[in-house]
Amino acid sequence: MKSNILILIIALLSATVFGQVRKEWGAKFDYDQKNEQDPKVVLLDNYNHYMLTVINVDGMQATNQIILRKFDQKNNLVNTFVQEFPNKDMFTLHNYMGSFEIGNDKVVIFTDTYSNKTKKKEIHKVVFDKKSQTFTTTLVVGYTFESISKSGTANVMGSENGAFIAVTYQKFSNRKIAEETECTVLDGKTLEIVWKKTVTMPLELYTDTVVVTNSGKLVFVKRVVDKSAKHSLSIVDANETKETELGLNIKINKPITFSIGTQDYLVAFSSSATQRINIYDSILLYDLQSGTILKNNPIKDFAAIKDLKEIKYDYLNVQNNEIHLFVECKYQTGTRPDPKFPTSPGFNIPVYSNGNATLFVLDTEGNLKKSVNLNVYPTNDNLVGCVGIINYQGNYFVNAGNTNDTTGRYTRGFYKLEPNTFTPNNLNYQYAIPYNEETIDYRFGSSINQFCHYFPDNKRMLMAASYGDGKVAFLSIFGSGL
Repeated sequence: MKSNILILIIALLSATVFGQVRKEWGAKFDYDQKNEQDPKVVLLDNYNHYMLTVINVDGMQATNQIILRKFDQKNNLVNTFVQEFPNKDMFTLHNYMGSFEIGNDKVVIFTDTYSNKTKKKEIHKVVFDKKSQTFTTTLVVGYTFESISKSGTANVMGSENGAFIAVTYQKFSNRKIAEETECTVLDGKTLEIVWKKTVTMPLELYTDTVVVTNSGKLVFVKRVVDKSAKHSLSIVDANETKETELGLNIKINKPITFSIGTQDYLVAFSSSATQRINIYDSILLYDLQSGTILKNNPIKDFAAIKDLKEIKYDYLNVQNNEIHLFVECKYQTGTRPDPKFPTSPGFNIPVYSNGNATLFVLDTEGNLKKSVNLNVYPTNDNLVGCVGIINYQGNYFVNAGNTNDTTGRYTRGFYKLEPNTFTPNNLNYQYAIPYNEETIDYRFGSSINQFCHYFPDNKRMLMAASYGDGKVAFLSIFGSGL
């Protein structure tokens, strides 16, 4: 009997010990918060992770660099890889276009370089291979133009499933010159060209947005300026261009495409064609195969947001015959002096915040079942998004600062959304970076909410915090698991 009790006590003590949360901070490292942009955590595994940023500053003190920081299992910085943008000379301007992970071992960064001296615009892909720890730069496409003012616009976009990456170049156009777009679609794994095509619009018809589908087609959102502001679509592949009307007098904002099985769909926020820009009072689901709007649902989720700049998509997922779309909003919350003219109030520049994180739930027929405000605290830091979303075994977890409904206090929390209602619940402070961190060297940091990743093999949560002194640190939290 005594031996059984002893075994029970040992088991309980073991459960307590191994159930305790353990934190492992890495050393702080330098981060140029003013100039480094589009920060991402990439190429994660159980041994290393990388932080990808770019600096894209032209002018007298031009800096155009790709920066990859490598971290070990202890979250310490072990190496920094820096690659200059291609075509670095005093006559060339540069644009960072975007970056994508290619499988588990590579990341590709796209750059746009253009020069009034050579009258050339070139799109390069810069690939980092973590096995060889090297960068490789390759020209994807090149174009000629008449002058800088008529150099056109290049964009890059990836499909939701990662199978395709598309590069588009819209040449200079006006009411007397029809818009032409050079389209180049790449395989998302090999980065080889799948198809190329020139798309020409009728006069006075212009492209607002282009997106690429999971099947490698391009969807052009078009507008007619003189007749109305309403939008229509062109669906383009290597063999044909299909024109289609939306069927409603609306305009749509920054659509994204996804698939259910082999069928491609488009989801977007929309508004009446007569409304001013950035007023979105409906959400629609569009069937790209049949060319029809399945449903355009009225919403009021953004009605109270003044000076809405853009809607940013955080995560899209299809499960349990539902479409789950997480978004946050970028909106102006004030102004501040322009650093170039610190003593001239007339040169103030806008200050933006990220907030109003919301989940929209639609059925596969396009009907809006519900929208859930995640009740998170807004951020006004370019490095810090207002939410990070993890989907683990079909459950959603949100990493964010949130306002406690009972007390109104601002807290940081890592919490689960209830599977049926999607309401924030089960606040789990063990997977959160407390503002008053018990480790004194890491107190008072700002949680980088979107930097969160769960490793189920060792029940480890990877997070990060930024500090006002230009420092960032990664943190591993070992707990009982999700």
